[in-house]
Amino acid sequence: MSQKVFEFIMVILATYGFLTIIYDLILTIKNKSKYQNSMIKLVLIVKNQGDAIEGVLRNVLPRNFIRKLMPGGKLTILDMGSKDDTLEILQKLEIDYPCLEVLRKTEKDIIFNSFEEKGEWEAL
Repeated sequence: MSQKVFEFIMVILATYGFLTIIYDLILTIKNKSKYQNSMIKLVLIVKNQGDAIEGVLRNVLPRNFIRKLMPGGKLTILDMGSKDDTLEILQKLEIDYPCLEVLRKTEKDIIFNSFEEKGEWEAL
């Protein structure tokens, strides 16, 4: 009897998991087409955060937070010349998480390139 109850519960949980995956796929497709040409970019600016940055990003990124929040599904992290191991940690995370784009202070103009290419951006 307990084996049947266990199997029933497993079927319910598997069905729930399958439906959740389908729902997330539908939302992703819907949002991607809705915001495909959006002029929104999420940028995180950091300096000397070697002690905290990996924990913060590993906490947020696996939950698909960026993919759900941003139309392009990218998070750009700009390191402003850290003296600690922040940049090395970010470069390691960039390999593990394709949604990350890590830039150095000297590359900060790349952040604005997508806006300039669309002709919608004016210099501040």
